[in-house]
Parts: sequence; C-alpha cells; structure tokens
Amino acid sequence: MPPVHDINWPLWLSTMLPMALSAGPGNLMVASSGAQSGVRRSLRFILGLDLTYFLLALLVGLGLYHSLANQPQLLWGLRVAGSLYIFWLGLRLLLRPLRKPGEQAVTLQFRDGVVLQLGNVQGLVMLLVMFSTFSPGTDVGSTVVLTLSAALIAVNLFGHLLWACLGSSLQVLLRARPRLLLAQNALFGVMLMAVAIWIFLRNGTA
Repeated sequence: MPPVHDINWPLWLSTMLPMALSAGPGNLMVASSGAQSGVRRSLRFILGLDLTYFLLALLVGLGLYHSLANQPQLLWGLRVAGSLYIFWLGLRLLLRPLRKPGEQAVTLQFRDGVVLQLGNVQGLVMLLVMFSTFSPGTDVGSTVVLTLSAALIAVNLFGHLLWACLGSSLQVLLRARPRLLLAQNALFGVMLMAVAIWIFLRNGTA
C-alpha cells in the first residue's frame, strides 16, 4: 500500500471530480431542494448525504469492498434495490403538485439525505472504483483510507453546493411563474427515473 504522498492526486481528481459533478440522484435532488427551499435550507439535506457517504467510504476502504467483491449476488441485489428506490423518488417528484398559495415548501431534512445516500448504490460503486484504483494492495492503511475518504467528501460537498446554488438561482423565476416549478419537477423527476433505469439495465441483470 503506497503512502498518502504517493497517490496520484491529479489522476484521482480527474477521475473523481467528473463523477461527483455528474447528474446523479444526489445532485438532482440537491438542485431541486435549492430551487424550492434555497441553499441555506438545503444544508441539512446536503450534510445528511455527505456525512453518510463519508461513513460508507470508511467502511468500504477498511475492507467492505473485499467482502462485496466476493458476494456478487449481494452487490447485484443492492444495485437493483437502489435503482428501484431512485425510480420511486423520480416518480414522486414527477407527480408532485403545485403548492397552494401560502403553503410552505417541503424542505428536505438530514434524514432524507441519509436515506437517499443509502439507496444510491451507484455511490457505493464509485467508492469501489476509487479504492480499487487508488489504493492497490491487500493491506489498506487507515491513513490512506481516511485521506481518500475526506478528499472525496470535499469534492462531493463542492458539487452539492454548486448544484444547490444552480437550483437556487432559479428561485425568483419559479416564484414569479409557478408553472415553471411544475416543469422543473417533471424534468428532474424524469432524469432521476432515467438514471434509475440506466442503473437497472446496466447492473440489474445477473
């Protein structure tokens, strides 16, 4: 196992940054939350996503990925379950009605971030890719695991805040034209469902 300073950080960043910024389930829900509730009210949801992912990264880096690699049927089941959960989130967003005048927007909470991250099996696959690529060898040092996990969460946090800001930038327009919020929910809902179908078709057939 190479020490931390021997990790190819430019290669790591060029690999993980595009994955963290892509239109996955977490980023789409963060953008939707930003558009409806603003960045500040989305922070608890974002913290739920990223703290859960940090703990998963530690578990995977400290050996869970070896267990999953030896249990392909378990990994397959997790991928199928995760894709179905993400599809359900997209469908719920697609069918969400317009708020009545004076009705408060539904704000996603910390627990929503935890549940979404646990259901996002593609995030687990991303961890498998990271640790299998950037921590070769069977003896994975805890310092390297902690460093890679912290770096990944920093990149993820940057991506989530960026998507929340992009969503929040639409708030004024959405308030002036409520029908656009319906269109935005439909767009993000369809995108989430498409991501779920892609995950299922790519990984759901044994």
